[in-house]
Amino acid sequence: MISLWQLIKRKRKLLITIVLVLMVGSILLAASGLLFLEIKRNQTLTLPDPTGPYAIGRVSYDWTDQSRPETYTNQPGAKRELLIWIWYPARHSANAKTLPYFPPAWSALWEQDRGTTNDQLFQNFASIQTHTLDRPPLASSSTKYPVLVFSPGMGLMPGNYTTLIEDLVSHGYIVVGINPTYTAPIVFPDGRTTQALPAAKISESSDPKAINDSMNQTIDVWTKDSRFVLNQLTLLNSSQDMLAGHLDLQHIGLFGHSFGGATAAEVCHLDTRCKAGIDLDGSQAGDVVQTGLKQPFMFVSHDDPGCSTQTCRDFIQTARTILRPVPRGQGYILTIKDTQHFNFTDYAAIFSPLRFVNALGSIDGQRGLQITRDYVRAFFDTYLKQNRSPLLQGQSSAYPEVQFDK
Repeated sequence: MISLWQLIKRKRKLLITIVLVLMVGSILLAASGLLFLEIKRNQTLTLPDPTGPYAIGRVSYDWTDQSRPETYTNQPGAKRELLIWIWYPARHSANAKTLPYFPPAWSALWEQDRGTTNDQLFQNFASIQTHTLDRPPLASSSTKYPVLVFSPGMGLMPGNYTTLIEDLVSHGYIVVGINPTYTAPIVFPDGRTTQALPAAKISESSDPKAINDSMNQTIDVWTKDSRFVLNQLTLLNSSQDMLAGHLDLQHIGLFGHSFGGATAAEVCHLDTRCKAGIDLDGSQAGDVVQTGLKQPFMFVSHDDPGCSTQTCRDFIQTARTILRPVPRGQGYILTIKDTQHFNFTDYAAIFSPLRFVNALGSIDGQRGLQITRDYVRAFFDTYLKQNRSPLLQGQSSAYPEVQFDK
């Protein structure tokens, strides 16, 4: 009887051939996969169309809070400096050029921050087309526009929410986006850059107390950022700037995603200039958790079927507690079916691997963003424009994915 070793020796050439074929096949398959990713991430992609009548413009401001030292660096004498993007309702112009999703220097810095390997898994920001024009004239059909101050999620920037922001602006809002320095890569107008620093993010410790302390320290910085920006908007409104006199500072709303949503709630708790606010899927921190709110406020959560996790139960219970002092009928807790945490960002509409790591839900990305846009606008229309929306009255046949907490 022939042994296994003799059989292998006789079939050695065949085995070598098979191994070589498999190796070449694997290499070709890997190369094809990389080629597919490279083509996919560089394909031109236009963000969903805004639905309002206004064109959209964007300007930026570099503001420094001279009263507040920068806590995240050891640079002597450094003050807290913020790069602000403001989107505004504009006149339609056939000759106006659209702005890139991020300026080239920002895109390069962002991709450098992600790293070469991760970079291939995300849409190239340079390939994303926006609907925002480069400094077009302000729309003249209204003298003043309600102001919405937006804070992004940890590690992101307002530009990562362009789909949501553009739609709000197209309906007659001025949106002020805060780029939190040192939590994401930022390029200042003079070319200086700042990278994300671990000290500026929430602790990754397994110790609940360490995490809680880190959240409270960070919420303090971000809340002061927002209140400083509110002060700057008052100065801007009385300056010689294009936007001067057009900011309706009697009707200010705050909103944000993730930690930015938590910031919106804390600012509304501390500052009466906030007339209404929204938290998009952000776990709460700060004094607002104990004291609650008095302004109209809406919490929007990703879908956790049956609220089966402790995280979901904590979110809902904390939201209920915060809303308890709010006038009856002016507090809302919504859940959007088949969504996950990043469905509230542009990542839901562009090429990214987040769907494969359960950071995006099974809902069509653009459908999820449409729902978010419509409910955010319905809320602010109701409480800043006194134009009450039927979407806030309860279950809607147009959006069966949205569930109201009862």
